[in-house]
Amino acid sequence: MEKLHVGVVVNPSKLKDVAEFRGRVVSHVFSVDPDAQVSFYETTVEDPGLGQAQQAVSDGCSVVLAAGGDGTVRLVAAGLAHTGVALGIIPMGTGNLFARNLDIPIDNLRGAVRVALTGEALTADLGYLQHGESLEGANKAKEEPFLVIAGFGFDAVIMENTDSRLKKTVGWLAYVVAGAKKIVGRGQSVELELDGRAAKSLEARTVMIGNVGRLPGGITLMPGADRSNGSLEILALDWKGAAGFSQILGQLVLPGAPKTLAKISNHRTFQAREAVVSTSKALPVQVDGDYLGDATHLVTRVDAGALVIRSAR
Repeated sequence: MEKLHVGVVVNPSKLKDVAEFRGRVVSHVFSVDPDAQVSFYETTVEDPGLGQAQQAVSDGCSVVLAAGGDGTVRLVAAGLAHTGVALGIIPMGTGNLFARNLDIPIDNLRGAVRVALTGEALTADLGYLQHGESLEGANKAKEEPFLVIAGFGFDAVIMENTDSRLKKTVGWLAYVVAGAKKIVGRGQSVELELDGRAAKSLEARTVMIGNVGRLPGGITLMPGADRSNGSLEILALDWKGAAGFSQILGQLVLPGAPKTLAKISNHRTFQAREAVVSTSKALPVQVDGDYLGDATHLVTRVDAGALVIRSAR
């Protein structure tokens, strides 16, 4: 039988003691397979995960663990796409949304390593987003991978304005604090083209493109988002003032609630393999919590079945 070779791509900025972390990971790997080989690859500001994952594949790793937040995980995933090398996750970020959607233990290193090595091997899709100041510019831009949600508008504003110090103190609740400060505002006219069909016109404060839909706190933001259905769920939200935002929250927490209440909120969902989102005013853009800048045009697509992932379910 071929010797198990475990690669660990780790974001050192998430750790106080990298050497101590390495020792614990090796110990947990050996508790599963005493003969395993373990190789570590540290991310850098210049290369936050993609190159390290590609190197791990080149080195013959049979499973690669992404140790970091959702930003690290998405880039490691891109490096493993279509290689057949399994992706495991050691959640060390603020939201850890992809790990939560796979029921991978949070704040439990031993449990996360065990899932990565012995969990069920499942296929997963990988989303890609390009953005620019024109459709031509977006189509020429670098593709950014995402596993959870790419966003245009309000949700990206939250990512841009979340206090990093508060994230370390209260975790994902820091996003709630940032969002509360930006609730009041106006929607934008948005054109939405799905799978090459005629564009739809709508008003929205935010447009989100999801590969999975479960958030912390038991909220399922996108019930139709499925990691392996070969499609993305597009969610367009609009509201007027704090009352309208409260209605939006009610619709998300209570899916049976009406989608339009007193014309101060609107909640629309679509499914597509490819989508083009455009607006006349540049809006903030994010992928899996990473703020990318402002743009007027987004081009997104799903790479169906690109990944093998290790899941607790």
